[in-house]
Amino acid sequence: MISGMSAAQFAQQLIGADRAGKDTLYKGKLTASKTQLDAYTLLENNMKKMATKLSEIGGDAAKGKIATVTGENATATVKSDAPKGNYDLSVHKLAQAHQLTKTYTSENELLPASGVISIQVGSDPTKRMEIDLATVNGGAPISVSQLRDVINKQVGNPGVQASLVRTGNQIEFMLSSKESGVANQVKVEFNGADWGMTERRAAQDAELTLNGIDITSSSNYLENVVDGVSLELVKVHAAGESSMIKVTDDFEANKKSVKDFVDSFNSIMTQINQLTRSMGVKTSDSSSSDKDKEDKTTAVSEAQIGVLKGDTSIRLLQSKLRDSVFVTAANGMRLSDIGIEIGRDGKLKIDDAKLTDSFKSDPEKVQAMFTGPDSYVKSIENTLKPFTQFNGYIDQKQEAINKQIKSVNDSMDRHNYQMNQKYQIYLTQFTAMEATINQFSAASGLFS
Repeated sequence: MISGMSAAQFAQQLIGADRAGKDTLYKGKLTASKTQLDAYTLLENNMKKMATKLSEIGGDAAKGKIATVTGENATATVKSDAPKGNYDLSVHKLAQAHQLTKTYTSENELLPASGVISIQVGSDPTKRMEIDLATVNGGAPISVSQLRDVINKQVGNPGVQASLVRTGNQIEFMLSSKESGVANQVKVEFNGADWGMTERRAAQDAELTLNGIDITSSSNYLENVVDGVSLELVKVHAAGESSMIKVTDDFEANKKSVKDFVDSFNSIMTQINQLTRSMGVKTSDSSSSDKDKEDKTTAVSEAQIGVLKGDTSIRLLQSKLRDSVFVTAANGMRLSDIGIEIGRDGKLKIDDAKLTDSFKSDPEKVQAMFTGPDSYVKSIENTLKPFTQFNGYIDQKQEAINKQIKSVNDSMDRHNYQMNQKYQIYLTQFTAMEATINQFSAASGLFS
């Protein structure tokens, strides 16, 4: 034993002292590189999230329309391109699907063993099916319930639904057109003659007037009846009554789109501040929305504060983003005109009352500030693009850091190999020394 330690323990202690300096150096480099890599990934995620949000705002999000309908006779949906206006609606008839029935004693009653049942929907000759009772069941007669199944499962079904209505004492075999309207009237024949079914509901088109214009539809859903306006008819109006459809700007949706723009801008500016400054910056942002606070993909950790402070390109990006909201929009308006000001902290703040008044007084002009090729949204998108695009700035930085990490790992592997070799040398030397000492100790014992 050497100083109370085995040869292996003594060798390990010396190796520990030899490698401590480089171990600390490599660990520090690896931690710094990984922290930087995580920071760039975090920033990239937030930029892409912002780009997606801006794309929505720059599309139809800031052009919202809303339709209100008096009464319960119809509902309306609108798209952003719907013209504002008032429409007087009167529903005279609702569209109906044709419905026929035939009475039987039970669902197990057998049909004739032969004969051809033909079913035609409308006047289109391709919308026709024939059922040959002599062959449909291999020559055996079929029951009423089997006929229902044959019709519903037929590959060439022209658009009818067969069902059974049980009245208690008998069965009503029912055929219904799947589509409403006069054009989808059902005709049923047996061996070329009328099969004698009872009409329970006539095929009928919807009839209505819109601002005095007569309209007919085979369906109760009238898509794009006015540009961007679709109607769902629910109930016929009583004589002399009508409903008023009013299409207006959806102020709340439009305001939300502008607030989303402000939130996106503030989020990215806050994150750049946190990543590029090491002093006087908090990791949380009290002005950001609750949703942003809960989003772990954009939250900066304490370890990441200031990790990108040496990246002048990111600082330049922040400056360009700030400049983009200072300029005048293509229509001559500024953000301050609609109640959006930039504070000392570099973030945007909204005067809600002023923003509401702006949308009410001239919504198209406000919308133009955030949509189109020369809008604030497009300007910010163009500023972000060199950073977020494939093989852009962020990708290149991540690639460079990954190479650094690989280089450090390679150096650590070489260092570990060298230290292991040195350990083996120490172990051999101290083992031999320990053996020599033991021999001297044994020899000295002979003279005691």
